[in-house]
Amino acid sequence: MLWSRHVACLIVPLICGLLLVSAHVGGAVLPTPPSSEMTFGGTYRRPLLNDPPTLDPSFITEIYGRTVASQIFDGLVQFDVNLKPIPAIAEFWEASRDARTWIFHLRRGVMFHHGREVTAQDFVYCFARLIKAGKAGPLTELLHRIRGAEEFAHGQTPRIEGLQAVERYTLQIKLEEPFAPLLAVLGLANAAVIPQEEVERQGAQFGRAPIGAGPFKFVRWEPRQEIVLEANEMYYGGRPFLDRVVYKIGATFERTFEEFLKGDLEETVIPSGYTEAVRTDPQYRLYQHIRKPRLSLLYIGFNTRLKPFDDKRVRQAFNYAVNRQAIVRDISQMGNLPATGTLPPGMPGYDPDLRGYDYNPAKAKRLLAEAGYPNGVGFPVVQLWTLFRAESTKEELAAYQKYLADVGVRVEVQVESDWSRYREMLSEGKLPMFRLSWSATVPDPDDFLSRLLHSSSPNNRTFYRHARVDQLLDQARTELDTTQRIELYREVERIVMEDAPWITQHYHMFERLFQPYVGGIEVSLLGDWAMPLRKVWLGKGPAGGKAETTTGGEPYP
Repeated sequence: MLWSRHVACLIVPLICGLLLVSAHVGGAVLPTPPSSEMTFGGTYRRPLLNDPPTLDPSFITEIYGRTVASQIFDGLVQFDVNLKPIPAIAEFWEASRDARTWIFHLRRGVMFHHGREVTAQDFVYCFARLIKAGKAGPLTELLHRIRGAEEFAHGQTPRIEGLQAVERYTLQIKLEEPFAPLLAVLGLANAAVIPQEEVERQGAQFGRAPIGAGPFKFVRWEPRQEIVLEANEMYYGGRPFLDRVVYKIGATFERTFEEFLKGDLEETVIPSGYTEAVRTDPQYRLYQHIRKPRLSLLYIGFNTRLKPFDDKRVRQAFNYAVNRQAIVRDISQMGNLPATGTLPPGMPGYDPDLRGYDYNPAKAKRLLAEAGYPNGVGFPVVQLWTLFRAESTKEELAAYQKYLADVGVRVEVQVESDWSRYREMLSEGKLPMFRLSWSATVPDPDDFLSRLLHSSSPNNRTFYRHARVDQLLDQARTELDTTQRIELYREVERIVMEDAPWITQHYHMFERLFQPYVGGIEVSLLGDWAMPLRKVWLGKGPAGGKAETTTGGEPYP
């Protein structure tokens, strides 16, 4: 027996449960004006810190690619502002009582950007492509649970038994075992549909000039300068209000802020040291100011495979040696919240009672002595790496140098400004200590804990390995009882905080300014990368008129 989409949600209780948790924080949606004020046209210019490695959704692993791809591609499922899974290309879905069989009914008339209709077979191709590629990630964790996926991956069968287009607009997925984050994972950018013929025609270049079925079409990409998208006139959800979206690549937070104040961007982050002024100085009242929590963590990671960080006592000592509260409050000054664990507020499983590490340099010295480094004697010079962007980063890491020097440890700060190279060095395990952020791609604790801590995850940059943690994470993926699943994740956090593979510095806040003429802004706990720009419009006014420099089908200058 199959249940309707609304009833099917009951068999994935944590997904439904997280909606209730998230509702306490809520989504930031600017008031929608009367329809007469909504206007079509204009170019929306937004900052992007780095070039994405690729825009092929199947292989995106970082926030820069997701930010752009989320506007180009659509999949079966998407999230509303409260992170509830809602229909995208799948108009509705059904599930069996045992949560092993899922049927997705596709909308008719959904068109790829090059003019062909999307069918269920396109999703079969996309999912099979990921299974064959062997790329790790949360979507792959789901896909390998499909009946016959392992045999297909090893070339033993030509097709996947449990993945079928039973009709032109009907996709069936049969799992070997339940997978609790299923609907959340199908909302990933990686699960977006792409046209097989274009992938095969372009080969590796598809990631540089992609074709999807989302609200905006790719126009061009000039590395280290800009990525340009234009409205998809055939979009099944209706043509976006904007004519174009331009991502300006590579500016620092400070430069972005300056460009925004000059009227050259429609939105900006608020750099370190400006948050109080933005809230109190009358000159900023012209702009729209949005502040809300994000499902995002900044941490200082230790490579647990390298000495001396293979010793838990050393990692604990570093945690006690650093005053994170002071760093976040007095140095970063971007309104972020000091972190006590891994899961941020608003994420199901967040434990408000988890204390983390206090600032206790005396205890840090005792632990270093127990590890064989009394007063730091014999401790090697530590390289702390960063992808340097904001001016406050230099001050933050200088504070780490000072705090660790107080317990006898010398730290050298190293900077790699190219994101692709930085990511390669992390993957190769070359960085002993590093500064890194993680932002949720789906609103499920598995997206944080499994992707950052499971020994098999490519995003486990600390190379942390703990058999009990792996066991708990695997168990949580199949546990359909909300209470039990959350308790499994909380046990994981308790073990990990004791093992200290990192210093969890802060949870990010979304805090941005928008020009006064920008309407339709919708921000969820996923933050800026997930903003649905199809809903954004540019009003008329002094600045709005300036922004509307292009209309209709005119080429971007």
